[in-house]
Amino acid sequence: MICNQYLENFIKCLAKEEDSFTLMPKAFAEFGRLYQVASLQLDFSVGETRLVRDGVQKQVMLYQGEGEPAELCGYEKHFVTGESGVANFRVYPTKEKECFSDEEKNDLELLLDIILIHSGRWRLINLSKYVEVTDILTGLPNSRGLRARIKEMIEGNTLAAYNAYYINLSRFSLVNKKFGSKETDRIIVRYCRALKEQLEADECLGRLGGDNFFALVHKEKTDAFLKLLSGVSVYGLQGGEETSVIVSAVAGVSELDETMLLSGQIIDDCNTALNIAKHVEKKPYVFVTDEIRMRSYKQKQIVSGFMEALKKHEFCVYYQPKVHTENYNIVGAEALARWIQDGKVISPAEFIPVIEQNSMICALDFYVLEQVCGDIGEWLAKGIEPIRVSVNFSRKHLTNPNLAKEIMSILDRYETESKYIEVELTETVDEAESDMLVAFMEEMKGYNVSMSIDDFGTGYSSLNMLRSFPVDVLKIDKSFIDNLEENDRIVLSNIINMATELQMEVVVEGVETMQQLEYLRENNCRIVQGFLFDKPMPKEQFERKISTGNYKEEELTE
Repeated sequence: MICNQYLENFIKCLAKEEDSFTLMPKAFAEFGRLYQVASLQLDFSVGETRLVRDGVQKQVMLYQGEGEPAELCGYEKHFVTGESGVANFRVYPTKEKECFSDEEKNDLELLLDIILIHSGRWRLINLSKYVEVTDILTGLPNSRGLRARIKEMIEGNTLAAYNAYYINLSRFSLVNKKFGSKETDRIIVRYCRALKEQLEADECLGRLGGDNFFALVHKEKTDAFLKLLSGVSVYGLQGGEETSVIVSAVAGVSELDETMLLSGQIIDDCNTALNIAKHVEKKPYVFVTDEIRMRSYKQKQIVSGFMEALKKHEFCVYYQPKVHTENYNIVGAEALARWIQDGKVISPAEFIPVIEQNSMICALDFYVLEQVCGDIGEWLAKGIEPIRVSVNFSRKHLTNPNLAKEIMSILDRYETESKYIEVELTETVDEAESDMLVAFMEEMKGYNVSMSIDDFGTGYSSLNMLRSFPVDVLKIDKSFIDNLEENDRIVLSNIINMATELQMEVVVEGVETMQQLEYLRENNCRIVQGFLFDKPMPKEQFERKISTGNYKEEELTE
């Protein structure tokens, strides 16, 4: 039988470190001498899994004694691992010993059980560490893994040799719609493989989540890598047939240097450049500049200070009137958030896109709704009849199954009648989002709350939205009246006619000139909103406006 002290020493030695294979020669040494073991070998095999994409095949010498091994294995033990893999231990006695007794084999079996348990724990710890820094779908580094890689480069003083790329796949929701989520995942894996084939061993590609990626590529390969991002040919399976898919991407690019010491800031700067490329300059890529770095820094300040600002009521609600085109009566308003910090107004263009990225926008939307309900209560108490106010809700809310109930709970708490509130959402191109949007609209209509679609005409499914969505109000994007060219006139007049026939209320945004107003009036648009009448204004000023009820023509300013 095994000496208790030997067994205790063996377990204590293994417990000192996580790496079973490294510790084994020392831990097993006493037993090796006692039982005249020449060698202890392990063959380890695990097939492909979601965590181990290429599987594992490993042969390890766990212990090697001083004596020459016998020709035949003295004891062999097979185990099935928790990953449906196989661990095969082989123990060879020395040539002088030749074989193990039955009692020694029983002791060896106990020792191998302990080794398997400890090595399984060690492997589980390693897999946990792997998962922490790895995107499971692609096997690429995730956000944490990328930051660790950048930190290594900073510490190794090699960062200046690379450019960093924040990459977003263009219109990838359409790929998802065409192929479905499972095959789209496979397309992403094929795309990553195609990019990786163009990278050298010291370069890096990681996945930040969804269709967002990050790369570190040698500076001399900048032109070639940007060309690669313009279009990579992969395939998707439809009905068992391969269909060609050209995956293109937009990128924010940073030329790295040795002064950059924060991995998070590098990623954030590239992300800011990406958003400028996508939403401002409409280009396939934008390089980070000092101005962009300053903008990125401000965005981080916005994110870090937003929730505290909300608690301190630094956000105010401004109201922009909606006006009837025939008599200039104020028939409604849109509620808009303004962030006032230390007496200065932070533009919505600065903070709305930032907080929308991480869903902080949802907290702001509910905050604005509460302020509006409170203001309506004040006006009623003063004997001022309120008009209907539209409150914007981000599409980020659509994943919340209790959204309608949470909105109604606010109205109930403030005793606000549903006729005074209009819920406004932007048009969507995502099929799953569209289904959620329809379900939400139908639920809100059950509560007699008007539903509005904002920026109509800027998405890809506008006509289908007219036909399918339970919309009360259609807000037409200002881009249709910016120039009033012939094509815009034809499209706009037809949208107005169709919406009117479908018994929808039409509101055109961004009206700034009498020419635009006259054209809309001639084309049966009854409600407009824009600087021709008023910019968004604080509650007190708006209260005076609705007290008078309308505008005089001489008040209009182009």
